[in-house]
Amino acid sequence: MLVATAGETFSGCSLCRTFRYSRTSGWNVRWYRQEWRNFMRIVALTHKRPFSLRNWFQQRVPTSTMPPSSGWHHPLVGYIVALLSISIGLGIGILETQLLSPLSFPGLPLLFAVVFVALFWGVGPAAFAILLSLLVLDYFYVPPFGTLSGYGWNGLVQLLSFVAAGIVIAILAHQREITRVRAVVAEREALLRAHELEATFDAMSDGVVVYNQQGNVVETNAAVRSLFGISALHKSEQEQRQEQLLLQAVQCNEQGETLPLKRQPLFRLLAGESLTGNKAIDVLVRTADGRNVVFNLSGASLRSASGKRERAIVIYRDVTERRQLEQRTEQALQALLAMTHVLVQLPTPLTSNEGATETGITEEVGQKFAELTMSVVESRHVVMLAVEPENDSISPVAAVGFTPLQEEMWREKLVEMSSLIHAIGNELLVSHLQDGEVMLLDGMSLPLYTHVFPYYVQTVLVAPIIVRERLVGLLCVDNGGRDHTYTAYEMTLVQTVARLASLILTRTLLLRENTEARANELALRESNRRMEEFLSIVCHELKSPITVARGSLQLAERKVQRLLSNETFLADELKRFASIQTLLERAIHSTALQDRLVNDLLDVSRIQVQTLRLYRTPCNLVSILHESIEAAHQVQNTCIIHLDIPFQSNVLVDADADRIAQVMTNFLTNAMKYSPSDRPVRVHLSIEGQEARVSVQDEGPGLIPSEQERIWERFYRSPGIEAHNGSDGGLGVGLHLCRAIIEQHGGRIGVHSTVGQGSTFWFALPLVEQESEDKISDIAE
Repeated sequence: MLVATAGETFSGCSLCRTFRYSRTSGWNVRWYRQEWRNFMRIVALTHKRPFSLRNWFQQRVPTSTMPPSSGWHHPLVGYIVALLSISIGLGIGILETQLLSPLSFPGLPLLFAVVFVALFWGVGPAAFAILLSLLVLDYFYVPPFGTLSGYGWNGLVQLLSFVAAGIVIAILAHQREITRVRAVVAEREALLRAHELEATFDAMSDGVVVYNQQGNVVETNAAVRSLFGISALHKSEQEQRQEQLLLQAVQCNEQGETLPLKRQPLFRLLAGESLTGNKAIDVLVRTADGRNVVFNLSGASLRSASGKRERAIVIYRDVTERRQLEQRTEQALQALLAMTHVLVQLPTPLTSNEGATETGITEEVGQKFAELTMSVVESRHVVMLAVEPENDSISPVAAVGFTPLQEEMWREKLVEMSSLIHAIGNELLVSHLQDGEVMLLDGMSLPLYTHVFPYYVQTVLVAPIIVRERLVGLLCVDNGGRDHTYTAYEMTLVQTVARLASLILTRTLLLRENTEARANELALRESNRRMEEFLSIVCHELKSPITVARGSLQLAERKVQRLLSNETFLADELKRFASIQTLLERAIHSTALQDRLVNDLLDVSRIQVQTLRLYRTPCNLVSILHESIEAAHQVQNTCIIHLDIPFQSNVLVDADADRIAQVMTNFLTNAMKYSPSDRPVRVHLSIEGQEARVSVQDEGPGLIPSEQERIWERFYRSPGIEAHNGSDGGLGVGLHLCRAIIEQHGGRIGVHSTVGQGSTFWFALPLVEQESEDKISDIAE
């Protein structure tokens, strides 16, 4: 193709060059050249781009469509043939001139030579033939004969007529050749596209079938034979069976039932409906090899050149696995929803039957879970086990797929297995399960199965049931002896079921812990009740002898004092009585201390049974502080107590004065007990908003932060703290009693302490409102 184009372009240039070098008289040649240029300019304007012979030929004969020039069609052959043809034409003309009568147009043989060359070799050789013909005509036929140029107007008209006729003939012949070549190329391209389309159809995995108006199969691709199982038949049966199956496929629905005529896919397609996108339908076909295959059918109608619907093209895509997966997913979703419904319907301890134990409820619900698991994932047996986190002991919860004999044997073997390691057979596998990993285990080497299914179960899918990062159960799924490979999707489903099943075992654990906690609480309450009864009995039993002893000691002290005041004794005798008085005072102090301890125990027992009564009246907190400090001085007169009250008015609180005095006594007793005897105890009263705040500060050893909360507990005494004054004994109930009394008054209580710097115990009580205070003042007046 490129060779032909280059040759033709060269021929055009040669023509101009011939005119240029054959010039003898000048103006004739210049006129021919000008006319040639004008012709080229018109052609260029017609095609709206700069003209060249190359462009002109490429525009009419694209490079991609021209066949390659080879053999006798080569332009060089055309030039040789043109020379020979003109020579033959010249000979015929001479012969005609000499022997026959001259013709009206003597250049007719030359014109036939130009036509012949143009038809077979194109414009280039044809132009060369025209040039040779002009030379021949000018020399032999246009007077004056035997010379070039020198002719008149008549000769010029003859030559121009010949040139015009030759050019027109050359162009027409070339256009005919171009048309022929284009037709050949178009035919080749059509054939190539047909082969490509055929190869594309054969390479498609989907089946492509073309039906005519009568429902007959016109064309199919190679995939149809494999999709419909045609290859499995004998060759003599394949064509007829294929026709039947393909006609059945466009007449049925997704259940394989034949549809009414107007609803059949083929009828709808031939009626002009397009079955694409969401309009594509599923059809069920039983193939020639006995398979039930679901095809997704899509297609459209094909129109003829006149616009009439003549055929329908149908594409069959095998969606059997996809539909099965969708169905399995739907079943799994329904099963999971059923599992959640089972969990919702779990009976609570309050609504469960009295005869139903918690273990029975768990096994019943676990059995439903195991049955639903078979709907979630393909399986032959499903087993659910409970694992005790403390000792890894296992117990059966549910089993599905066993015969009664197999299940009985399985439960007996589980009783013999003492731990999870014996059931799994490998500590490493157990550790992976405890980490929450879903595992595929060999059923032939799994002790949990080998005793019941020896050499039968191949693969077991084991999913751990995890609660609070502890392994509390196992969910085991197997497909028996059938060859089945569990996919990641199925493993995820089983893991999801295991997580749902964890709610069952979690409920069991929580109910067990709740039962144990309730039992412990009841036991603790019973123990506390008995202890309170014991304390109450002991306190009442101790109260009477202590009261008698205290009264007797006070009576003896008074008699000794009366005796000393009425009688006169010697100095030695007075010393003896002084020692007796000291002993009596110590005894009275000890009995008072014992009496206070007994009273504290009684108050604590009343607090536990909520029988501690308060007799609240508006009282002056300042007076209570003075009385408490005076009483503390009487008990231990060596300690220094500073009272700081920055105002002179009364501070009225609605309180039980005796109980508030009891709190102050406990604070002062502890402060004097744990402070050095030479260091003072400071008592401060302040008003903060609507509260009166009392604080008792000592310079004792102080408390660490962890002890500052525990000292308020009943019967608690801080370890490692020694008393500086008085007895180190005590029951550890004083501060507990103080907290209960203040809180029952609606107040607050606390401590601020720094180790080595002492402690400050404080309490705050709400003040009496102003109106109540005015009424009390009026009554007092």
